[in-house]
Amino acid sequence: MKLKLIILFMFFLTASVDAAQFIAPYNEKLLYTGRWDFSNSDQPWAYAKGTSIIANFQGSSLSATFSATSTDYLRIIIDNDAALSEKIPISSSNASYVLAAGLADKVHRIEIVKETDAGRWTFHGFELDDWKDLTELPPGPTHKLVFYGDSNLAGYSLEHEQNQSGQGLRGSYYGYAGIVSRMLDAEYSNISRSGASINSLHASYDRIDWYTPGSLWNFGNFQPDAVVINIGANDVGRPKRKIKKDYHALLDDMRASYLDAHIMLYNAWGWDYKEPANYIHEVIAERIDDGDINMSFAIFPWLFEQWHGCEYDHSGMAHLLADHLASVLDSEPDDWTPAAADVMNGYDTDGNVANGSFEESAPFGGYGWRYFTDAGVNIIHDPDFAADGEYFLQLSNGAASHQPNPATAGEAFTVTVSMRGAFDGEQVEMTMDFRDQKMWTEPLESATDTHSLEAEKWQTYTMTATAPVGTAKPVFHTRLSFKAAPGSTVYIDNVVMSKSGDTCTDNDSDGYGNPGSLSCAAGSATTDCDDTEWAVNPGATEICGNGIDDDCDILTPDDGATCQSCDLAGTGESCISGSDCCSGSCSKGKPSTRICL
Repeated sequence: MKLKLIILFMFFLTASVDAAQFIAPYNEKLLYTGRWDFSNSDQPWAYAKGTSIIANFQGSSLSATFSATSTDYLRIIIDNDAALSEKIPISSSNASYVLAAGLADKVHRIEIVKETDAGRWTFHGFELDDWKDLTELPPGPTHKLVFYGDSNLAGYSLEHEQNQSGQGLRGSYYGYAGIVSRMLDAEYSNISRSGASINSLHASYDRIDWYTPGSLWNFGNFQPDAVVINIGANDVGRPKRKIKKDYHALLDDMRASYLDAHIMLYNAWGWDYKEPANYIHEVIAERIDDGDINMSFAIFPWLFEQWHGCEYDHSGMAHLLADHLASVLDSEPDDWTPAAADVMNGYDTDGNVANGSFEESAPFGGYGWRYFTDAGVNIIHDPDFAADGEYFLQLSNGAASHQPNPATAGEAFTVTVSMRGAFDGEQVEMTMDFRDQKMWTEPLESATDTHSLEAEKWQTYTMTATAPVGTAKPVFHTRLSFKAAPGSTVYIDNVVMSKSGDTCTDNDSDGYGNPGSLSCAAGSATTDCDDTEWAVNPGATEICGNGIDDDCDILTPDDGATCQSCDLAGTGESCISGSDCCSGSCSKGKPSTRICL
């Protein structure tokens, strides 16, 4: 009798184990994206963030076994519901993780995305319940994109507004490579690393593992429609001629690896006087002159001080990039029209602030306004109390919140805002300042209005300030700030900012990268009409009529304006061969026209 009981127990134990259906990593119904090493088909591994595994499965639960060389984070998305997705850490041990449980017994979709790049992750297989199986995947995305970059593209501090470095705060899915790829219906690969320079990227661009020379990637496995390169920020301080040389060396090998892809440089201005964003147009123009016309560049504003961008900043970068890629790639029968983004856009439109009524938030919770400390800064949800919509900003006891936006000398900015106090007499400061290319340094000019608020009802307040003209450094940004006085609690809602009196006439559709032209008023003291709004496609031009131009190294003779100062910024750079404006000096009266390619 005892023997029969043991045999019966063993039968049920075996049945329970067998009921978990094992799905091997080499199953043909699995979709892998990004750079994977399949030399051992039982244990494929990847290093890069954004690498993913996608499957459709029948059943109510799903587990998977992973191992990692260091603690990494994976995002688990069930049935395309990213809003309810979770991030889980995986450790160096070989362990099983429950990815889904308690689901309806039907077909579900799972997407597992590597959010960090601490090390390699290895996939050992799935376990499904009740003898279920994988089902066929629907067709994949229409387009393909590859991204190369440094900490910005790598999503450093993506889930924190104060530049925190923890692995759990980094990411890829809600970085701009992920956002723009979903907007453009593209499968993508993200090869990026914090601290990368042009040369370190050049040394690692062809690897599966950034740090392992022997782990070479077969470029034939993934030939994209476009390659986006966001690199150069960590090269600031090196001579411009050397940085340009390094760009050309990198682009030579990129072109050899991607023969038919559109290749572009994507850089930001706004944090250093001599950042590569000021002259990547020269690099692209030189390559186009050499016959590689399938290239372009675009500029995005660095609107997050000396910090890294978080999710809503990345959405701003994605919006600008999506418009640019659509403009250079859209052709029949391919449709590159961007879809709506799944993250709020933290960049302004047409001179307005982003999220002025505080109704939106990014997946991690940020709402598009910055703060140096979050003590006393809160978003309140109270539809009955809000001046507009359902949310408003609360600042208490000296707390402040601000939002930077692009600005040009001579532009007038008008702000209207609804405010009230917790009690009558609560004090608030509203400040607009204007900053040069190093936006994190002291402002060129600042204006502040102080208001004593009422508690009974919302009141509308208005402030106007004009960006200064003729400053030693050109205006790049305005920063709008609200600050509660010590001991005061104030409420802010329905912030609207508009601009007028543009020094530069903007004929672009968005001012950041679509074809068009920009022109400066004759006699203007503005130094760089196109530093904030470059037309970035071949054929787009900017004409500075009798204004001061601080980039004479890219001027060429024409019947246009007069170059008055060739080396205002002290760069000492020479002009393009054949120009009438050369070697850091300028002969007055020589005609010249800036060509923006």
